[in-house]
Amino acid sequence: MSVKRGVDSLQSQTRRSPSHQISYGSNPAQLALGRWKKYECGLAVNSRWRPVTDVCFVLTKLILSCFAKSPFFFVLAGVALAANSQILCAAESLRFGFSGATATQLAGSIAVEQKLFALHGVNVEFTQSAGTTMIRALDSGSLQLAIVGGGQALSAYLKGVDVRIISGLVNAIPFQLWAKPEIPGVRDLKGKLIANTPPGTSLNLANQVMLARAGLDPVKDVKLIAFGRLGLVSQALFTGVVDAALLSPPETTEAKRSGLHMIIDMATARIPCPFTSVVTTRAMLEKEPLLLGRFLKAILHGVNLALTNPDLAKKTIGRSMRLTDPEAIEAVYQRVTMVYERFPIVSKEAIDTILKVSPEASNRNPYAVLDMSVLERIEKEGFVRSLYPAK
Repeated sequence: MSVKRGVDSLQSQTRRSPSHQISYGSNPAQLALGRWKKYECGLAVNSRWRPVTDVCFVLTKLILSCFAKSPFFFVLAGVALAANSQILCAAESLRFGFSGATATQLAGSIAVEQKLFALHGVNVEFTQSAGTTMIRALDSGSLQLAIVGGGQALSAYLKGVDVRIISGLVNAIPFQLWAKPEIPGVRDLKGKLIANTPPGTSLNLANQVMLARAGLDPVKDVKLIAFGRLGLVSQALFTGVVDAALLSPPETTEAKRSGLHMIIDMATARIPCPFTSVVTTRAMLEKEPLLLGRFLKAILHGVNLALTNPDLAKKTIGRSMRLTDPEAIEAVYQRVTMVYERFPIVSKEAIDTILKVSPEASNRNPYAVLDMSVLERIEKEGFVRSLYPAK
């Protein structure tokens, strides 16, 4: 099969479409206060999450059951009922974009499924789209927050778009390089065909970093074959259109079964890189820092559940990525736990990684795209420590 015919065949493929009761027990006061503390600190990692209105409901029933004979407490119960009906309306809203169907965005998927945004006082309007589209949406104001590749955010910033990276989600490159059996090492890629995606995408950045570390020129030493979307990269390798490709689970499971072999695992090198980042605009940072803080608490809470509750995390992986193969789900989960951090602050070294392989002419300070002030405030308040209590 010729390369052109193989690429055309792959590019023509269509995208795959991608009630419980509260038990009050024998001591209602203690249980109500206990539930309040769990919601406040975000430690009820084994419970089924509900919005904060549950707390009002518990307190209302407590008041009614314990003080029904007092008119004063009937009035108090009415106030609690009013709060129960209005608290979600009082929560501020954010327009949030993320793809949701990749391993690195597991924390976001968990936050959505487990209603962690509502738990931390944020109503979120979701939009699922590609990274470059979400950057444009941030610039136009149709989105206020997005989980996208940090490289895309940096590129837009250097072009004059006032985006800011306010937290990492994955601060290392999670890909593995897989190749045909006759290619034993990374230096043997010289003259070979390597699957790629358009400039500015995360895979394109990872390819640039991988080749630079191997001492290979991406123009002179190898031939990068660009595919319009990430899903075609693995298929190009499996069908022999290319000789090698950077993959991540679950594609690595199929690669192994297909007789291909892994040459390098870039995650083990821990190369600083803003691979998946939480991005907003300068205007949002100036106007709504507290609201952004509540949003980040939900994301950090999702990271916590991913790291500490494997069963829940694997179920979310299966649903969000449409996987049923236990081996593939396990591979995705192991990759996520390998690259997730409890406190995912983005370093200047991560920006350096991008600048070394894809420098862009700009009069802007590239490091100014980073604003970790909200994340640092959350950590200083002890929120991250509260998610991981000492045993």
